[in-house]
Amino acid sequence: MSEIEEAKSIVLESGNSFHCRVVRFLQDNGWHTQISPYYMDNSTNKPREIDLIAEKFWMYKDPFRRASGTVNVKLFIECKYIPQVNVFWFSPKDKLSAKQWVRNNTPLTYSDDHHYLSTNQEVAKLFASKSKPSVENEVIYKALNQSLNAMVYLRHRDSIIPAKSTAGVPLLAKMEIPLIICNSFDKFFRVNIDTSVEPKLIKDFFQLEVNYAYMNNAGNNVNEYFLIDIVDFNNFDQFLEVLESDINAIFNAIEDRG
Repeated sequence: MSEIEEAKSIVLESGNSFHCRVVRFLQDNGWHTQISPYYMDNSTNKPREIDLIAEKFWMYKDPFRRASGTVNVKLFIECKYIPQVNVFWFSPKDKLSAKQWVRNNTPLTYSDDHHYLSTNQEVAKLFASKSKPSVENEVIYKALNQSLNAMVYLRHRDSIIPAKSTAGVPLLAKMEIPLIICNSFDKFFRVNIDTSVEPKLIKDFFQLEVNYAYMNNAGNNVNEYFLIDIVDFNNFDQFLEVLESDINAIFNAIEDRG
């Protein structure tokens, strides 16, 4: 095999190709991106990375001219190529925990319009694939762990949007969420925990519910509730429209509080 053929083989077999497709798509849709940033994991004192951080701002203009500024969304993204069949077990969402997360992490103190509350009333809580009997080797387990671990250490940091893009404009609100983007859902199936119904192909974006244990920056053990959106890249534009609806809800919340 020649060196150029070997290089082509590496490109074809690498997950970086899909990673780059996601980056280009986000950039084409107005998102600012940070590719494979490294951070220090406090629990292991080792460097780790996440595939991608993406951030976008929306400009809010108060119709009564009381205030104006930006609402930012930051995504902590893992990009995964899915080579084998995965099955997810679904059951009703923990609505109280989901609502509390929205109240604590977004401006939607009194609204249920956030997509964590208005969509996906059933969520995935377990998952498995035949070729990976150990959960630590599951592609989904790795994705959720990388996404959440990066989020708990990197959230609340400065914006990755260049300062000149919003110069002189205040930040009114922000939302930070974890996200797993898959190349396809063709190998994703669902069953219900409470029934023995035949597995069904998953067609739309869904959420994985996780109680995530980690050590925070102060060295304390924390257990925190998260919902992770899992999205088929082929329908990524539809998911971005869902985020737009969250932005509209946040605009309404800002307007209501005057």
